[in-house]
Amino acid sequence: MAPMQSKSTSQSTEPSSPSMPLSSCDCPERMKEGSILYSLLSSSTHEAMDTDSSSNNSSNAASAATPTDRRYPTGIPSVSQAVNQALWRRANSALIPPTVITLKHHEIICQQAAQLLLKTVDFVRNLPSCQRLCPHDRITLFQHCWAELLVLMMTQYRFHFETEDVDFDFGMDSSSSSSGSGDSQTCHHCHGHTSENMLLRCLVALQGIPTQSDIHMMECFFSKCELMGLDDKEYAYLKMTILFNPDIPGLVDPAMVETLQSEAQLRLSEYVAATRPRDPLRFARVLLSLPPLRNIRSRVISQLFFRELIGGVPMEDLLEQMMTAH
Repeated sequence: MAPMQSKSTSQSTEPSSPSMPLSSCDCPERMKEGSILYSLLSSSTHEAMDTDSSSNNSSNAASAATPTDRRYPTGIPSVSQAVNQALWRRANSALIPPTVITLKHHEIICQQAAQLLLKTVDFVRNLPSCQRLCPHDRITLFQHCWAELLVLMMTQYRFHFETEDVDFDFGMDSSSSSSGSGDSQTCHHCHGHTSENMLLRCLVALQGIPTQSDIHMMECFFSKCELMGLDDKEYAYLKMTILFNPDIPGLVDPAMVETLQSEAQLRLSEYVAATRPRDPLRFARVLLSLPPLRNIRSRVISQLFFRELIGGVPMEDLLEQMMTAH
């Protein structure tokens, strides 16, 4: 913003008012070009100038009469209006609401997922290295990573399932939604339902309800492991690496857990070097396949595959019973 200029040459010798300094202003009201607020207000100003040129002309005349108004762009709405307009534009373009999904043939798929969960529990309970931990640490470790282990088990056994989108209906009449734009009341009514639809989908996604993006992450992991061609021993060492996580809070002996994880990674490295001597980077690629598993939420796995079987029973309680059963 350029410094304030005097109105005429005859007034240039007069002392400037303390409230209107001739130098650049450092007050908090001054907007900086790199700030988010400046971008929001500038974009709103440009839209207002494009839609109403006559209003801008009158605003420019008023700003010329009052020098203190020159420091702000003309035609700016309130800050709340500018933010709401920016968020609304973002919601209609980049922020696509999540698509909630459900299983096809859920009875069969849930039974197969339960069988894989039992296999996962048996794998953990039968690990010789797991017997070196106290029961509390074994249960805590498994409760923390059971979903990741189950997804690995699904990948190993080529588990396949299909999903379908869940359509939320708020009672909208299809005839009213397809009517012309002349009825402003109908358009406002449809717009309200659209907002409720978007809000509902966002809320259920935050509550752990499965969405299309969750399924996409699982499918990407399935495809990546299939392309690498992992064998059973590599899967076993990966499961041990995931299980023995020393960073989980509440462990009695995290040092022992870290030792077991290091041993699992060392065995995996030796096995890969022995079976794939011509692929020195395979060990690194195998380990780098694990981080995407952390993006798969355990609540999504629980809701998707076990909600019909366990109802409202907490998954952590069920896992503890399975680990301690004889």
